[in-house]
Amino acid sequence: MGRFQGLACALGVFAMGGVQAADAPMEATELDAITVYGRVLGRIPGETATKTGAPVLETPFAVNIVPRELLDLRNVANIGAAVETVGGVQRTIGFSGNQRFRIRGFPAISTLRDGMRQSVSQPEIDLQGIDSIEVLKGPASALYGRFEPGGVINFVSKRPQESFASEATLTAGSDDYARAGFDVTGPLGGGDAWLGRLNLAHEDAGSFRDLVDNRQSYVAPALEWRPDADTSLLLRLEYLRRDAAFDRGLGNHPRFLEVPLSRNYGEPFQRVVKRQHTAGIEFNRMLSRDWRLRVAGYWSDVEVPEEQFFNYGFPALDGDTVNRNFVSYRERQKDLTLQGELYGRFATGAVRHQLLVGVEHGSDRLAYLDGRIAYGQPIDFDAPVPSGPPEAWEDTGDSRYEYETTALYLQDEMALGRWRLLLGGRAERTDTLSFYTGGIDPAVTRRDSPFSPRAGLSFLATPDLSFYASWARSFRNEADAGQLQQGVITRPTRGDQIEVGVKSILLDGRAEATLALFDLRKTDAVVADPVDWNLVVQAGELQSKGIEAELSMRPVDAWTLVAAYAHIDATIREDTNEFLVGNRLAGIPRTQASLWTSWAFEGALHGLTVGGGVFHSGRQAATTANSFDLPAYTRIDLNARYAFADGYAVLLNLDNVTDTRHYITGGFSQIYPQAPRSVRVSLSRRW
Repeated sequence: MGRFQGLACALGVFAMGGVQAADAPMEATELDAITVYGRVLGRIPGETATKTGAPVLETPFAVNIVPRELLDLRNVANIGAAVETVGGVQRTIGFSGNQRFRIRGFPAISTLRDGMRQSVSQPEIDLQGIDSIEVLKGPASALYGRFEPGGVINFVSKRPQESFASEATLTAGSDDYARAGFDVTGPLGGGDAWLGRLNLAHEDAGSFRDLVDNRQSYVAPALEWRPDADTSLLLRLEYLRRDAAFDRGLGNHPRFLEVPLSRNYGEPFQRVVKRQHTAGIEFNRMLSRDWRLRVAGYWSDVEVPEEQFFNYGFPALDGDTVNRNFVSYRERQKDLTLQGELYGRFATGAVRHQLLVGVEHGSDRLAYLDGRIAYGQPIDFDAPVPSGPPEAWEDTGDSRYEYETTALYLQDEMALGRWRLLLGGRAERTDTLSFYTGGIDPAVTRRDSPFSPRAGLSFLATPDLSFYASWARSFRNEADAGQLQQGVITRPTRGDQIEVGVKSILLDGRAEATLALFDLRKTDAVVADPVDWNLVVQAGELQSKGIEAELSMRPVDAWTLVAAYAHIDATIREDTNEFLVGNRLAGIPRTQASLWTSWAFEGALHGLTVGGGVFHSGRQAATTANSFDLPAYTRIDLNARYAFADGYAVLLNLDNVTDTRHYITGGFSQIYPQAPRSVRVSLSRRW
C-alpha cells in the first residue's frame, strides 16, 4: 500500500479513492496494521466515512473523494458539476436555484461542512473555498444524525499551509460569465506557529435563460495556531452575498420540453437576495501517541431579506396558458453544531482497536416570514409577456421549523489478522418544533430518541484486495413535510441499507477500483393523506437498489483517468395513492456513466495538458406520477491548459461540445434545462 500512498499524493486521491495514513503502511506481512494517531495533526483524506481516516480498503462502505487537483484539472464552475465524476450521484436544483444532489435515489437535503451539519435550505457553497468533496454513500446517521438514507456529501474547506503559496484567476465566458478568484496562504510572521489563508471570489454572470443573472461575492479568511507539534487551533470565517434571479425552470408537462431552452415564465422582479455568515473552529490535541482529542464547532446565519418567485399551478398548463401563483416572503436560517471527540488506539489480546467516542449538540432553525401569495397570474405558453408585480396579495403568515439535538456516538474499528470489523451507533434526542400561523394549533412539538447503528466487515485477501459487507440505518425528521391528522408532527422516517463490494489497488498502486452492490429502503415515508390533501400520513416505502463500479488511475505520470458507472432501480413500494406504487422515483436515471481523462505533454509541448469528459444519463421520470420522461443524454466536455513562464497558465473550457439538449429535475417536479454549448477562458497566476 505504500506505493499507492505515493500515487495518492500525486493524484490528490481521485474521485473514488481513499488514502492510507502516512504512518500506517500496510505491508504484506502485517495485515493487522491500522491507522496510528501519532501522526501530524491535520485531516486525512477520506475521514468522512469513519472520521478516523481508515484506509479505503478497510472501510466497509462506498466512499468517494473529489480532490482539489481533479477540480482544477476539469476547471469546474460550481459544486453541481464537481460531483459529476461520482457514480450514483445526480445533480438537482434547490429551492432558491442553488445546486443540490441526489445520492442513490434519495435527495441529499442537508450536507456537511468539515464534518458538521449544514441545514436544509439556504447555505451556499463557493468552490473557491473548497479543498475536496467527499461522498459517503448509504445511511450516515450513525456518525452524523438525521440525514436521508442515500448518503451525505462533505465539503472540506481549504486549510492554511506551512509554505507560502498564492493564486489569482480571471475567467470570462459565454452568456456574460465573469469571475475572479484569489487564494493566498502561508506562515504569518516568523516561525510556523501562526498560519493563515485568505480566499476571495466574485462572480457576475448572465445566463442562457431569459431574465436570469447571478452576482455573488465571497470572502473566507482562515487562521491556524500551532504552539507545538501536538496542538492546533483552527478558525475559519466566511461571508457570501448573492443577488440573483429566482429561476423556476419549466413546468411538469411534456410540452415544456418543446420550448426554447432560454424561455422563462418568470418575472424580472422575482429575485433572491442572500447574505450568509459562517464560522468554524477546530481544536486538536495529541494526548499521547495513541490518543487524540478534537473539539469543533460550526455556526451559520443566512438572511434572505428578499425572496420573490412563482409556483406553477396544478396543472401547470391549461391549453396555451401557463398557470402561476406569485409568492413573496423573507427567510432566515440559523445553524449551530458543537462536537467533542476522543480518538484512541489500543489492543485486547490479538485484537487491535481504533476507538471513537463523540458527543454533539446541534440547533438549526428555519423561518419563512411575512408570507404573501397572489393566485391566478397566468401567462401565455408560446409568447410569455411579463405582467409585473400583482396589485393585490393575500397574507399567508409565518412558518418556522426548529430542531434541537443532543447525541452520543461510538465507533470501534477492530483488526484481527486479515479481518476488519466496524461497529458503531448513535443515540440521539431531537426536539422538533413546527410553527405555522394558519394552523389550528400553530406551534406543535415532538421529542424523538432514535438509535442509528451500523456494522461492516472487511476481509483483506491481499494487501491490495478486500471484500466487504455492511449494514446501516438512517433517520430524518420531516417536520416541514406537513402534519398528521391528529395535528402532530410526523415521526422520523427510517432507512436501511445492505451493501456488499470489493475494493482493489491495481497496476502496482497506479489504479484503484471499487465495485458495490446495495439494497436501500426508506420506510415511514411521508405521503399525502388520501382524505385531506392538507395533511400527510406515514404509509410510504421507497426502495433503491443497484450496482456501482468506479475506477481512478494514473497508468503513467502524464495520463489521468476517472470513470464511474451506476445502475439504480429506485421505485415506490407503498403509497396511499395506489396508482403510484411501482413507479420510478423522479429524477433518477436507471443508468449513469462518466469518464474523465487528461494528458500532460512533455518535450516540445511541455506545459500543455488536454482533457475531456463524457457524461451519460439514461431516461429519468420527470414526475412521481411517471407521466412523462426526460430524455437520455450524453454530454461531452473538453478543455486545455497551457502553463508557461513565471507561473502563468491559460485554460480553455468547451462545455457541452455537441450542443446536447438535456434537463434535470428540481423540487415540485420542475424541469431545469441545462446549458447548451458554451465556452470559458481563464488566466491564472501562481507564485
